[in-house]
Amino acid sequence: MAAPDRGPAPAPPRRARVAVCAVFFLTGAAFATWAARVPAVREGLGLSAGQLAVALVGLSGGAFLGLPLVGGLVARHGSRPVLCTGMAAYLVALAGLAFAPNLPLLTLTLAVFACGNTAVDVAMNTQGVMVERAYGRAVLGGFHAMFSLGGITGALAGSLAAAKGVGVAAHFTVTALVLCAAAGVAALALLPDERAAAEDPGPLFALPGGALWVPGLVAFCALMGEGVMNDWGAVYLHDVTGASPGAAGAGFAVFSAGMVIGRLSSDRIRARAGTVRFTLGCALVAALGGAVSVSVPVPGAGFAGYALLGLGMASVIPVVFGHAARVRPERPGPAIAAVSAVGYVGFLAGPPLIGGIAEAAHLRVAMLVLPALMVTMALLAPRLRRV
Repeated sequence: MAAPDRGPAPAPPRRARVAVCAVFFLTGAAFATWAARVPAVREGLGLSAGQLAVALVGLSGGAFLGLPLVGGLVARHGSRPVLCTGMAAYLVALAGLAFAPNLPLLTLTLAVFACGNTAVDVAMNTQGVMVERAYGRAVLGGFHAMFSLGGITGALAGSLAAAKGVGVAAHFTVTALVLCAAAGVAALALLPDERAAAEDPGPLFALPGGALWVPGLVAFCALMGEGVMNDWGAVYLHDVTGASPGAAGAGFAVFSAGMVIGRLSSDRIRARAGTVRFTLGCALVAALGGAVSVSVPVPGAGFAGYALLGLGMASVIPVVFGHAARVRPERPGPAIAAVSAVGYVGFLAGPPLIGGIAEAAHLRVAMLVLPALMVTMALLAPRLRRV
């Protein structure tokens, strides 16, 4: 008896893939806009390294408000509405950062900025997993490459704005308006969530359990490294290596360029090497980059080290998030959120930690945290469970 004709296979959701690429790009551009102008914000308010560290605690606070709930909100309401709401808060806060008149209000605005960012991060990665499933092959690394391309664009724009003497207020406001318009268009093509209307979406907040703890700790190391680079990379080049403000901002673009190269090739290399060997290799490359940038405090070595750091750290988060979605295929959003909750503790605790060490000792000593994190990640890599 002939098998029933099931019709042609559904076409891959190309419009949704383009939309998710755009969301990743815009998110990276927004954060790089802040990261590239941290020295200008600090100088405008006359903040010391210790006071800047206090302001960056706002990032931690905002994330802790958002991360414990985002996975449950995605499970209940879907990733698309969570993404849209988070993006609105994220971009409004970006513009607001330029108008904070003092340290307390800067800290509060950074908290809103971080809360919006974490909501967007979990929701857009959930959308990425949905698109990846529809395609039947790995594409998540490419989405994260778009985040890094956005980072390059935002960092280069910030470097150019600093070199031309453009004020932070004009820069942040115009950037937020442009990104908001683009995000609104992209949101129209996002995928509806398969389980958004599930009768039992699970608890609003759940800690990672079982096989999710190790990828969570790997994410902790990788994201702490990224957080340090985002908030202290340009400051280190300016204050320690003597780079000009424009060159210091371009250093973040070099880091982001390494991220792009690594992420564009990650899906193919990981398929051949496997999760464990791939993650171990990434950690060792990043450790070398951290050692180079700290051991030779000149701009050229800083740029070379930043490129290696970006290349090594590039693909760890896409691999870890994809791993989490495969461990919990029935609830990818909460699984990604649980791993993110562990990882973003590092992302948001790292910058204040660097500021505290810099205040007590020296920024160059504080940046030794980078190679130490990457070595720790290399030790954790063999413990990732194969799925």
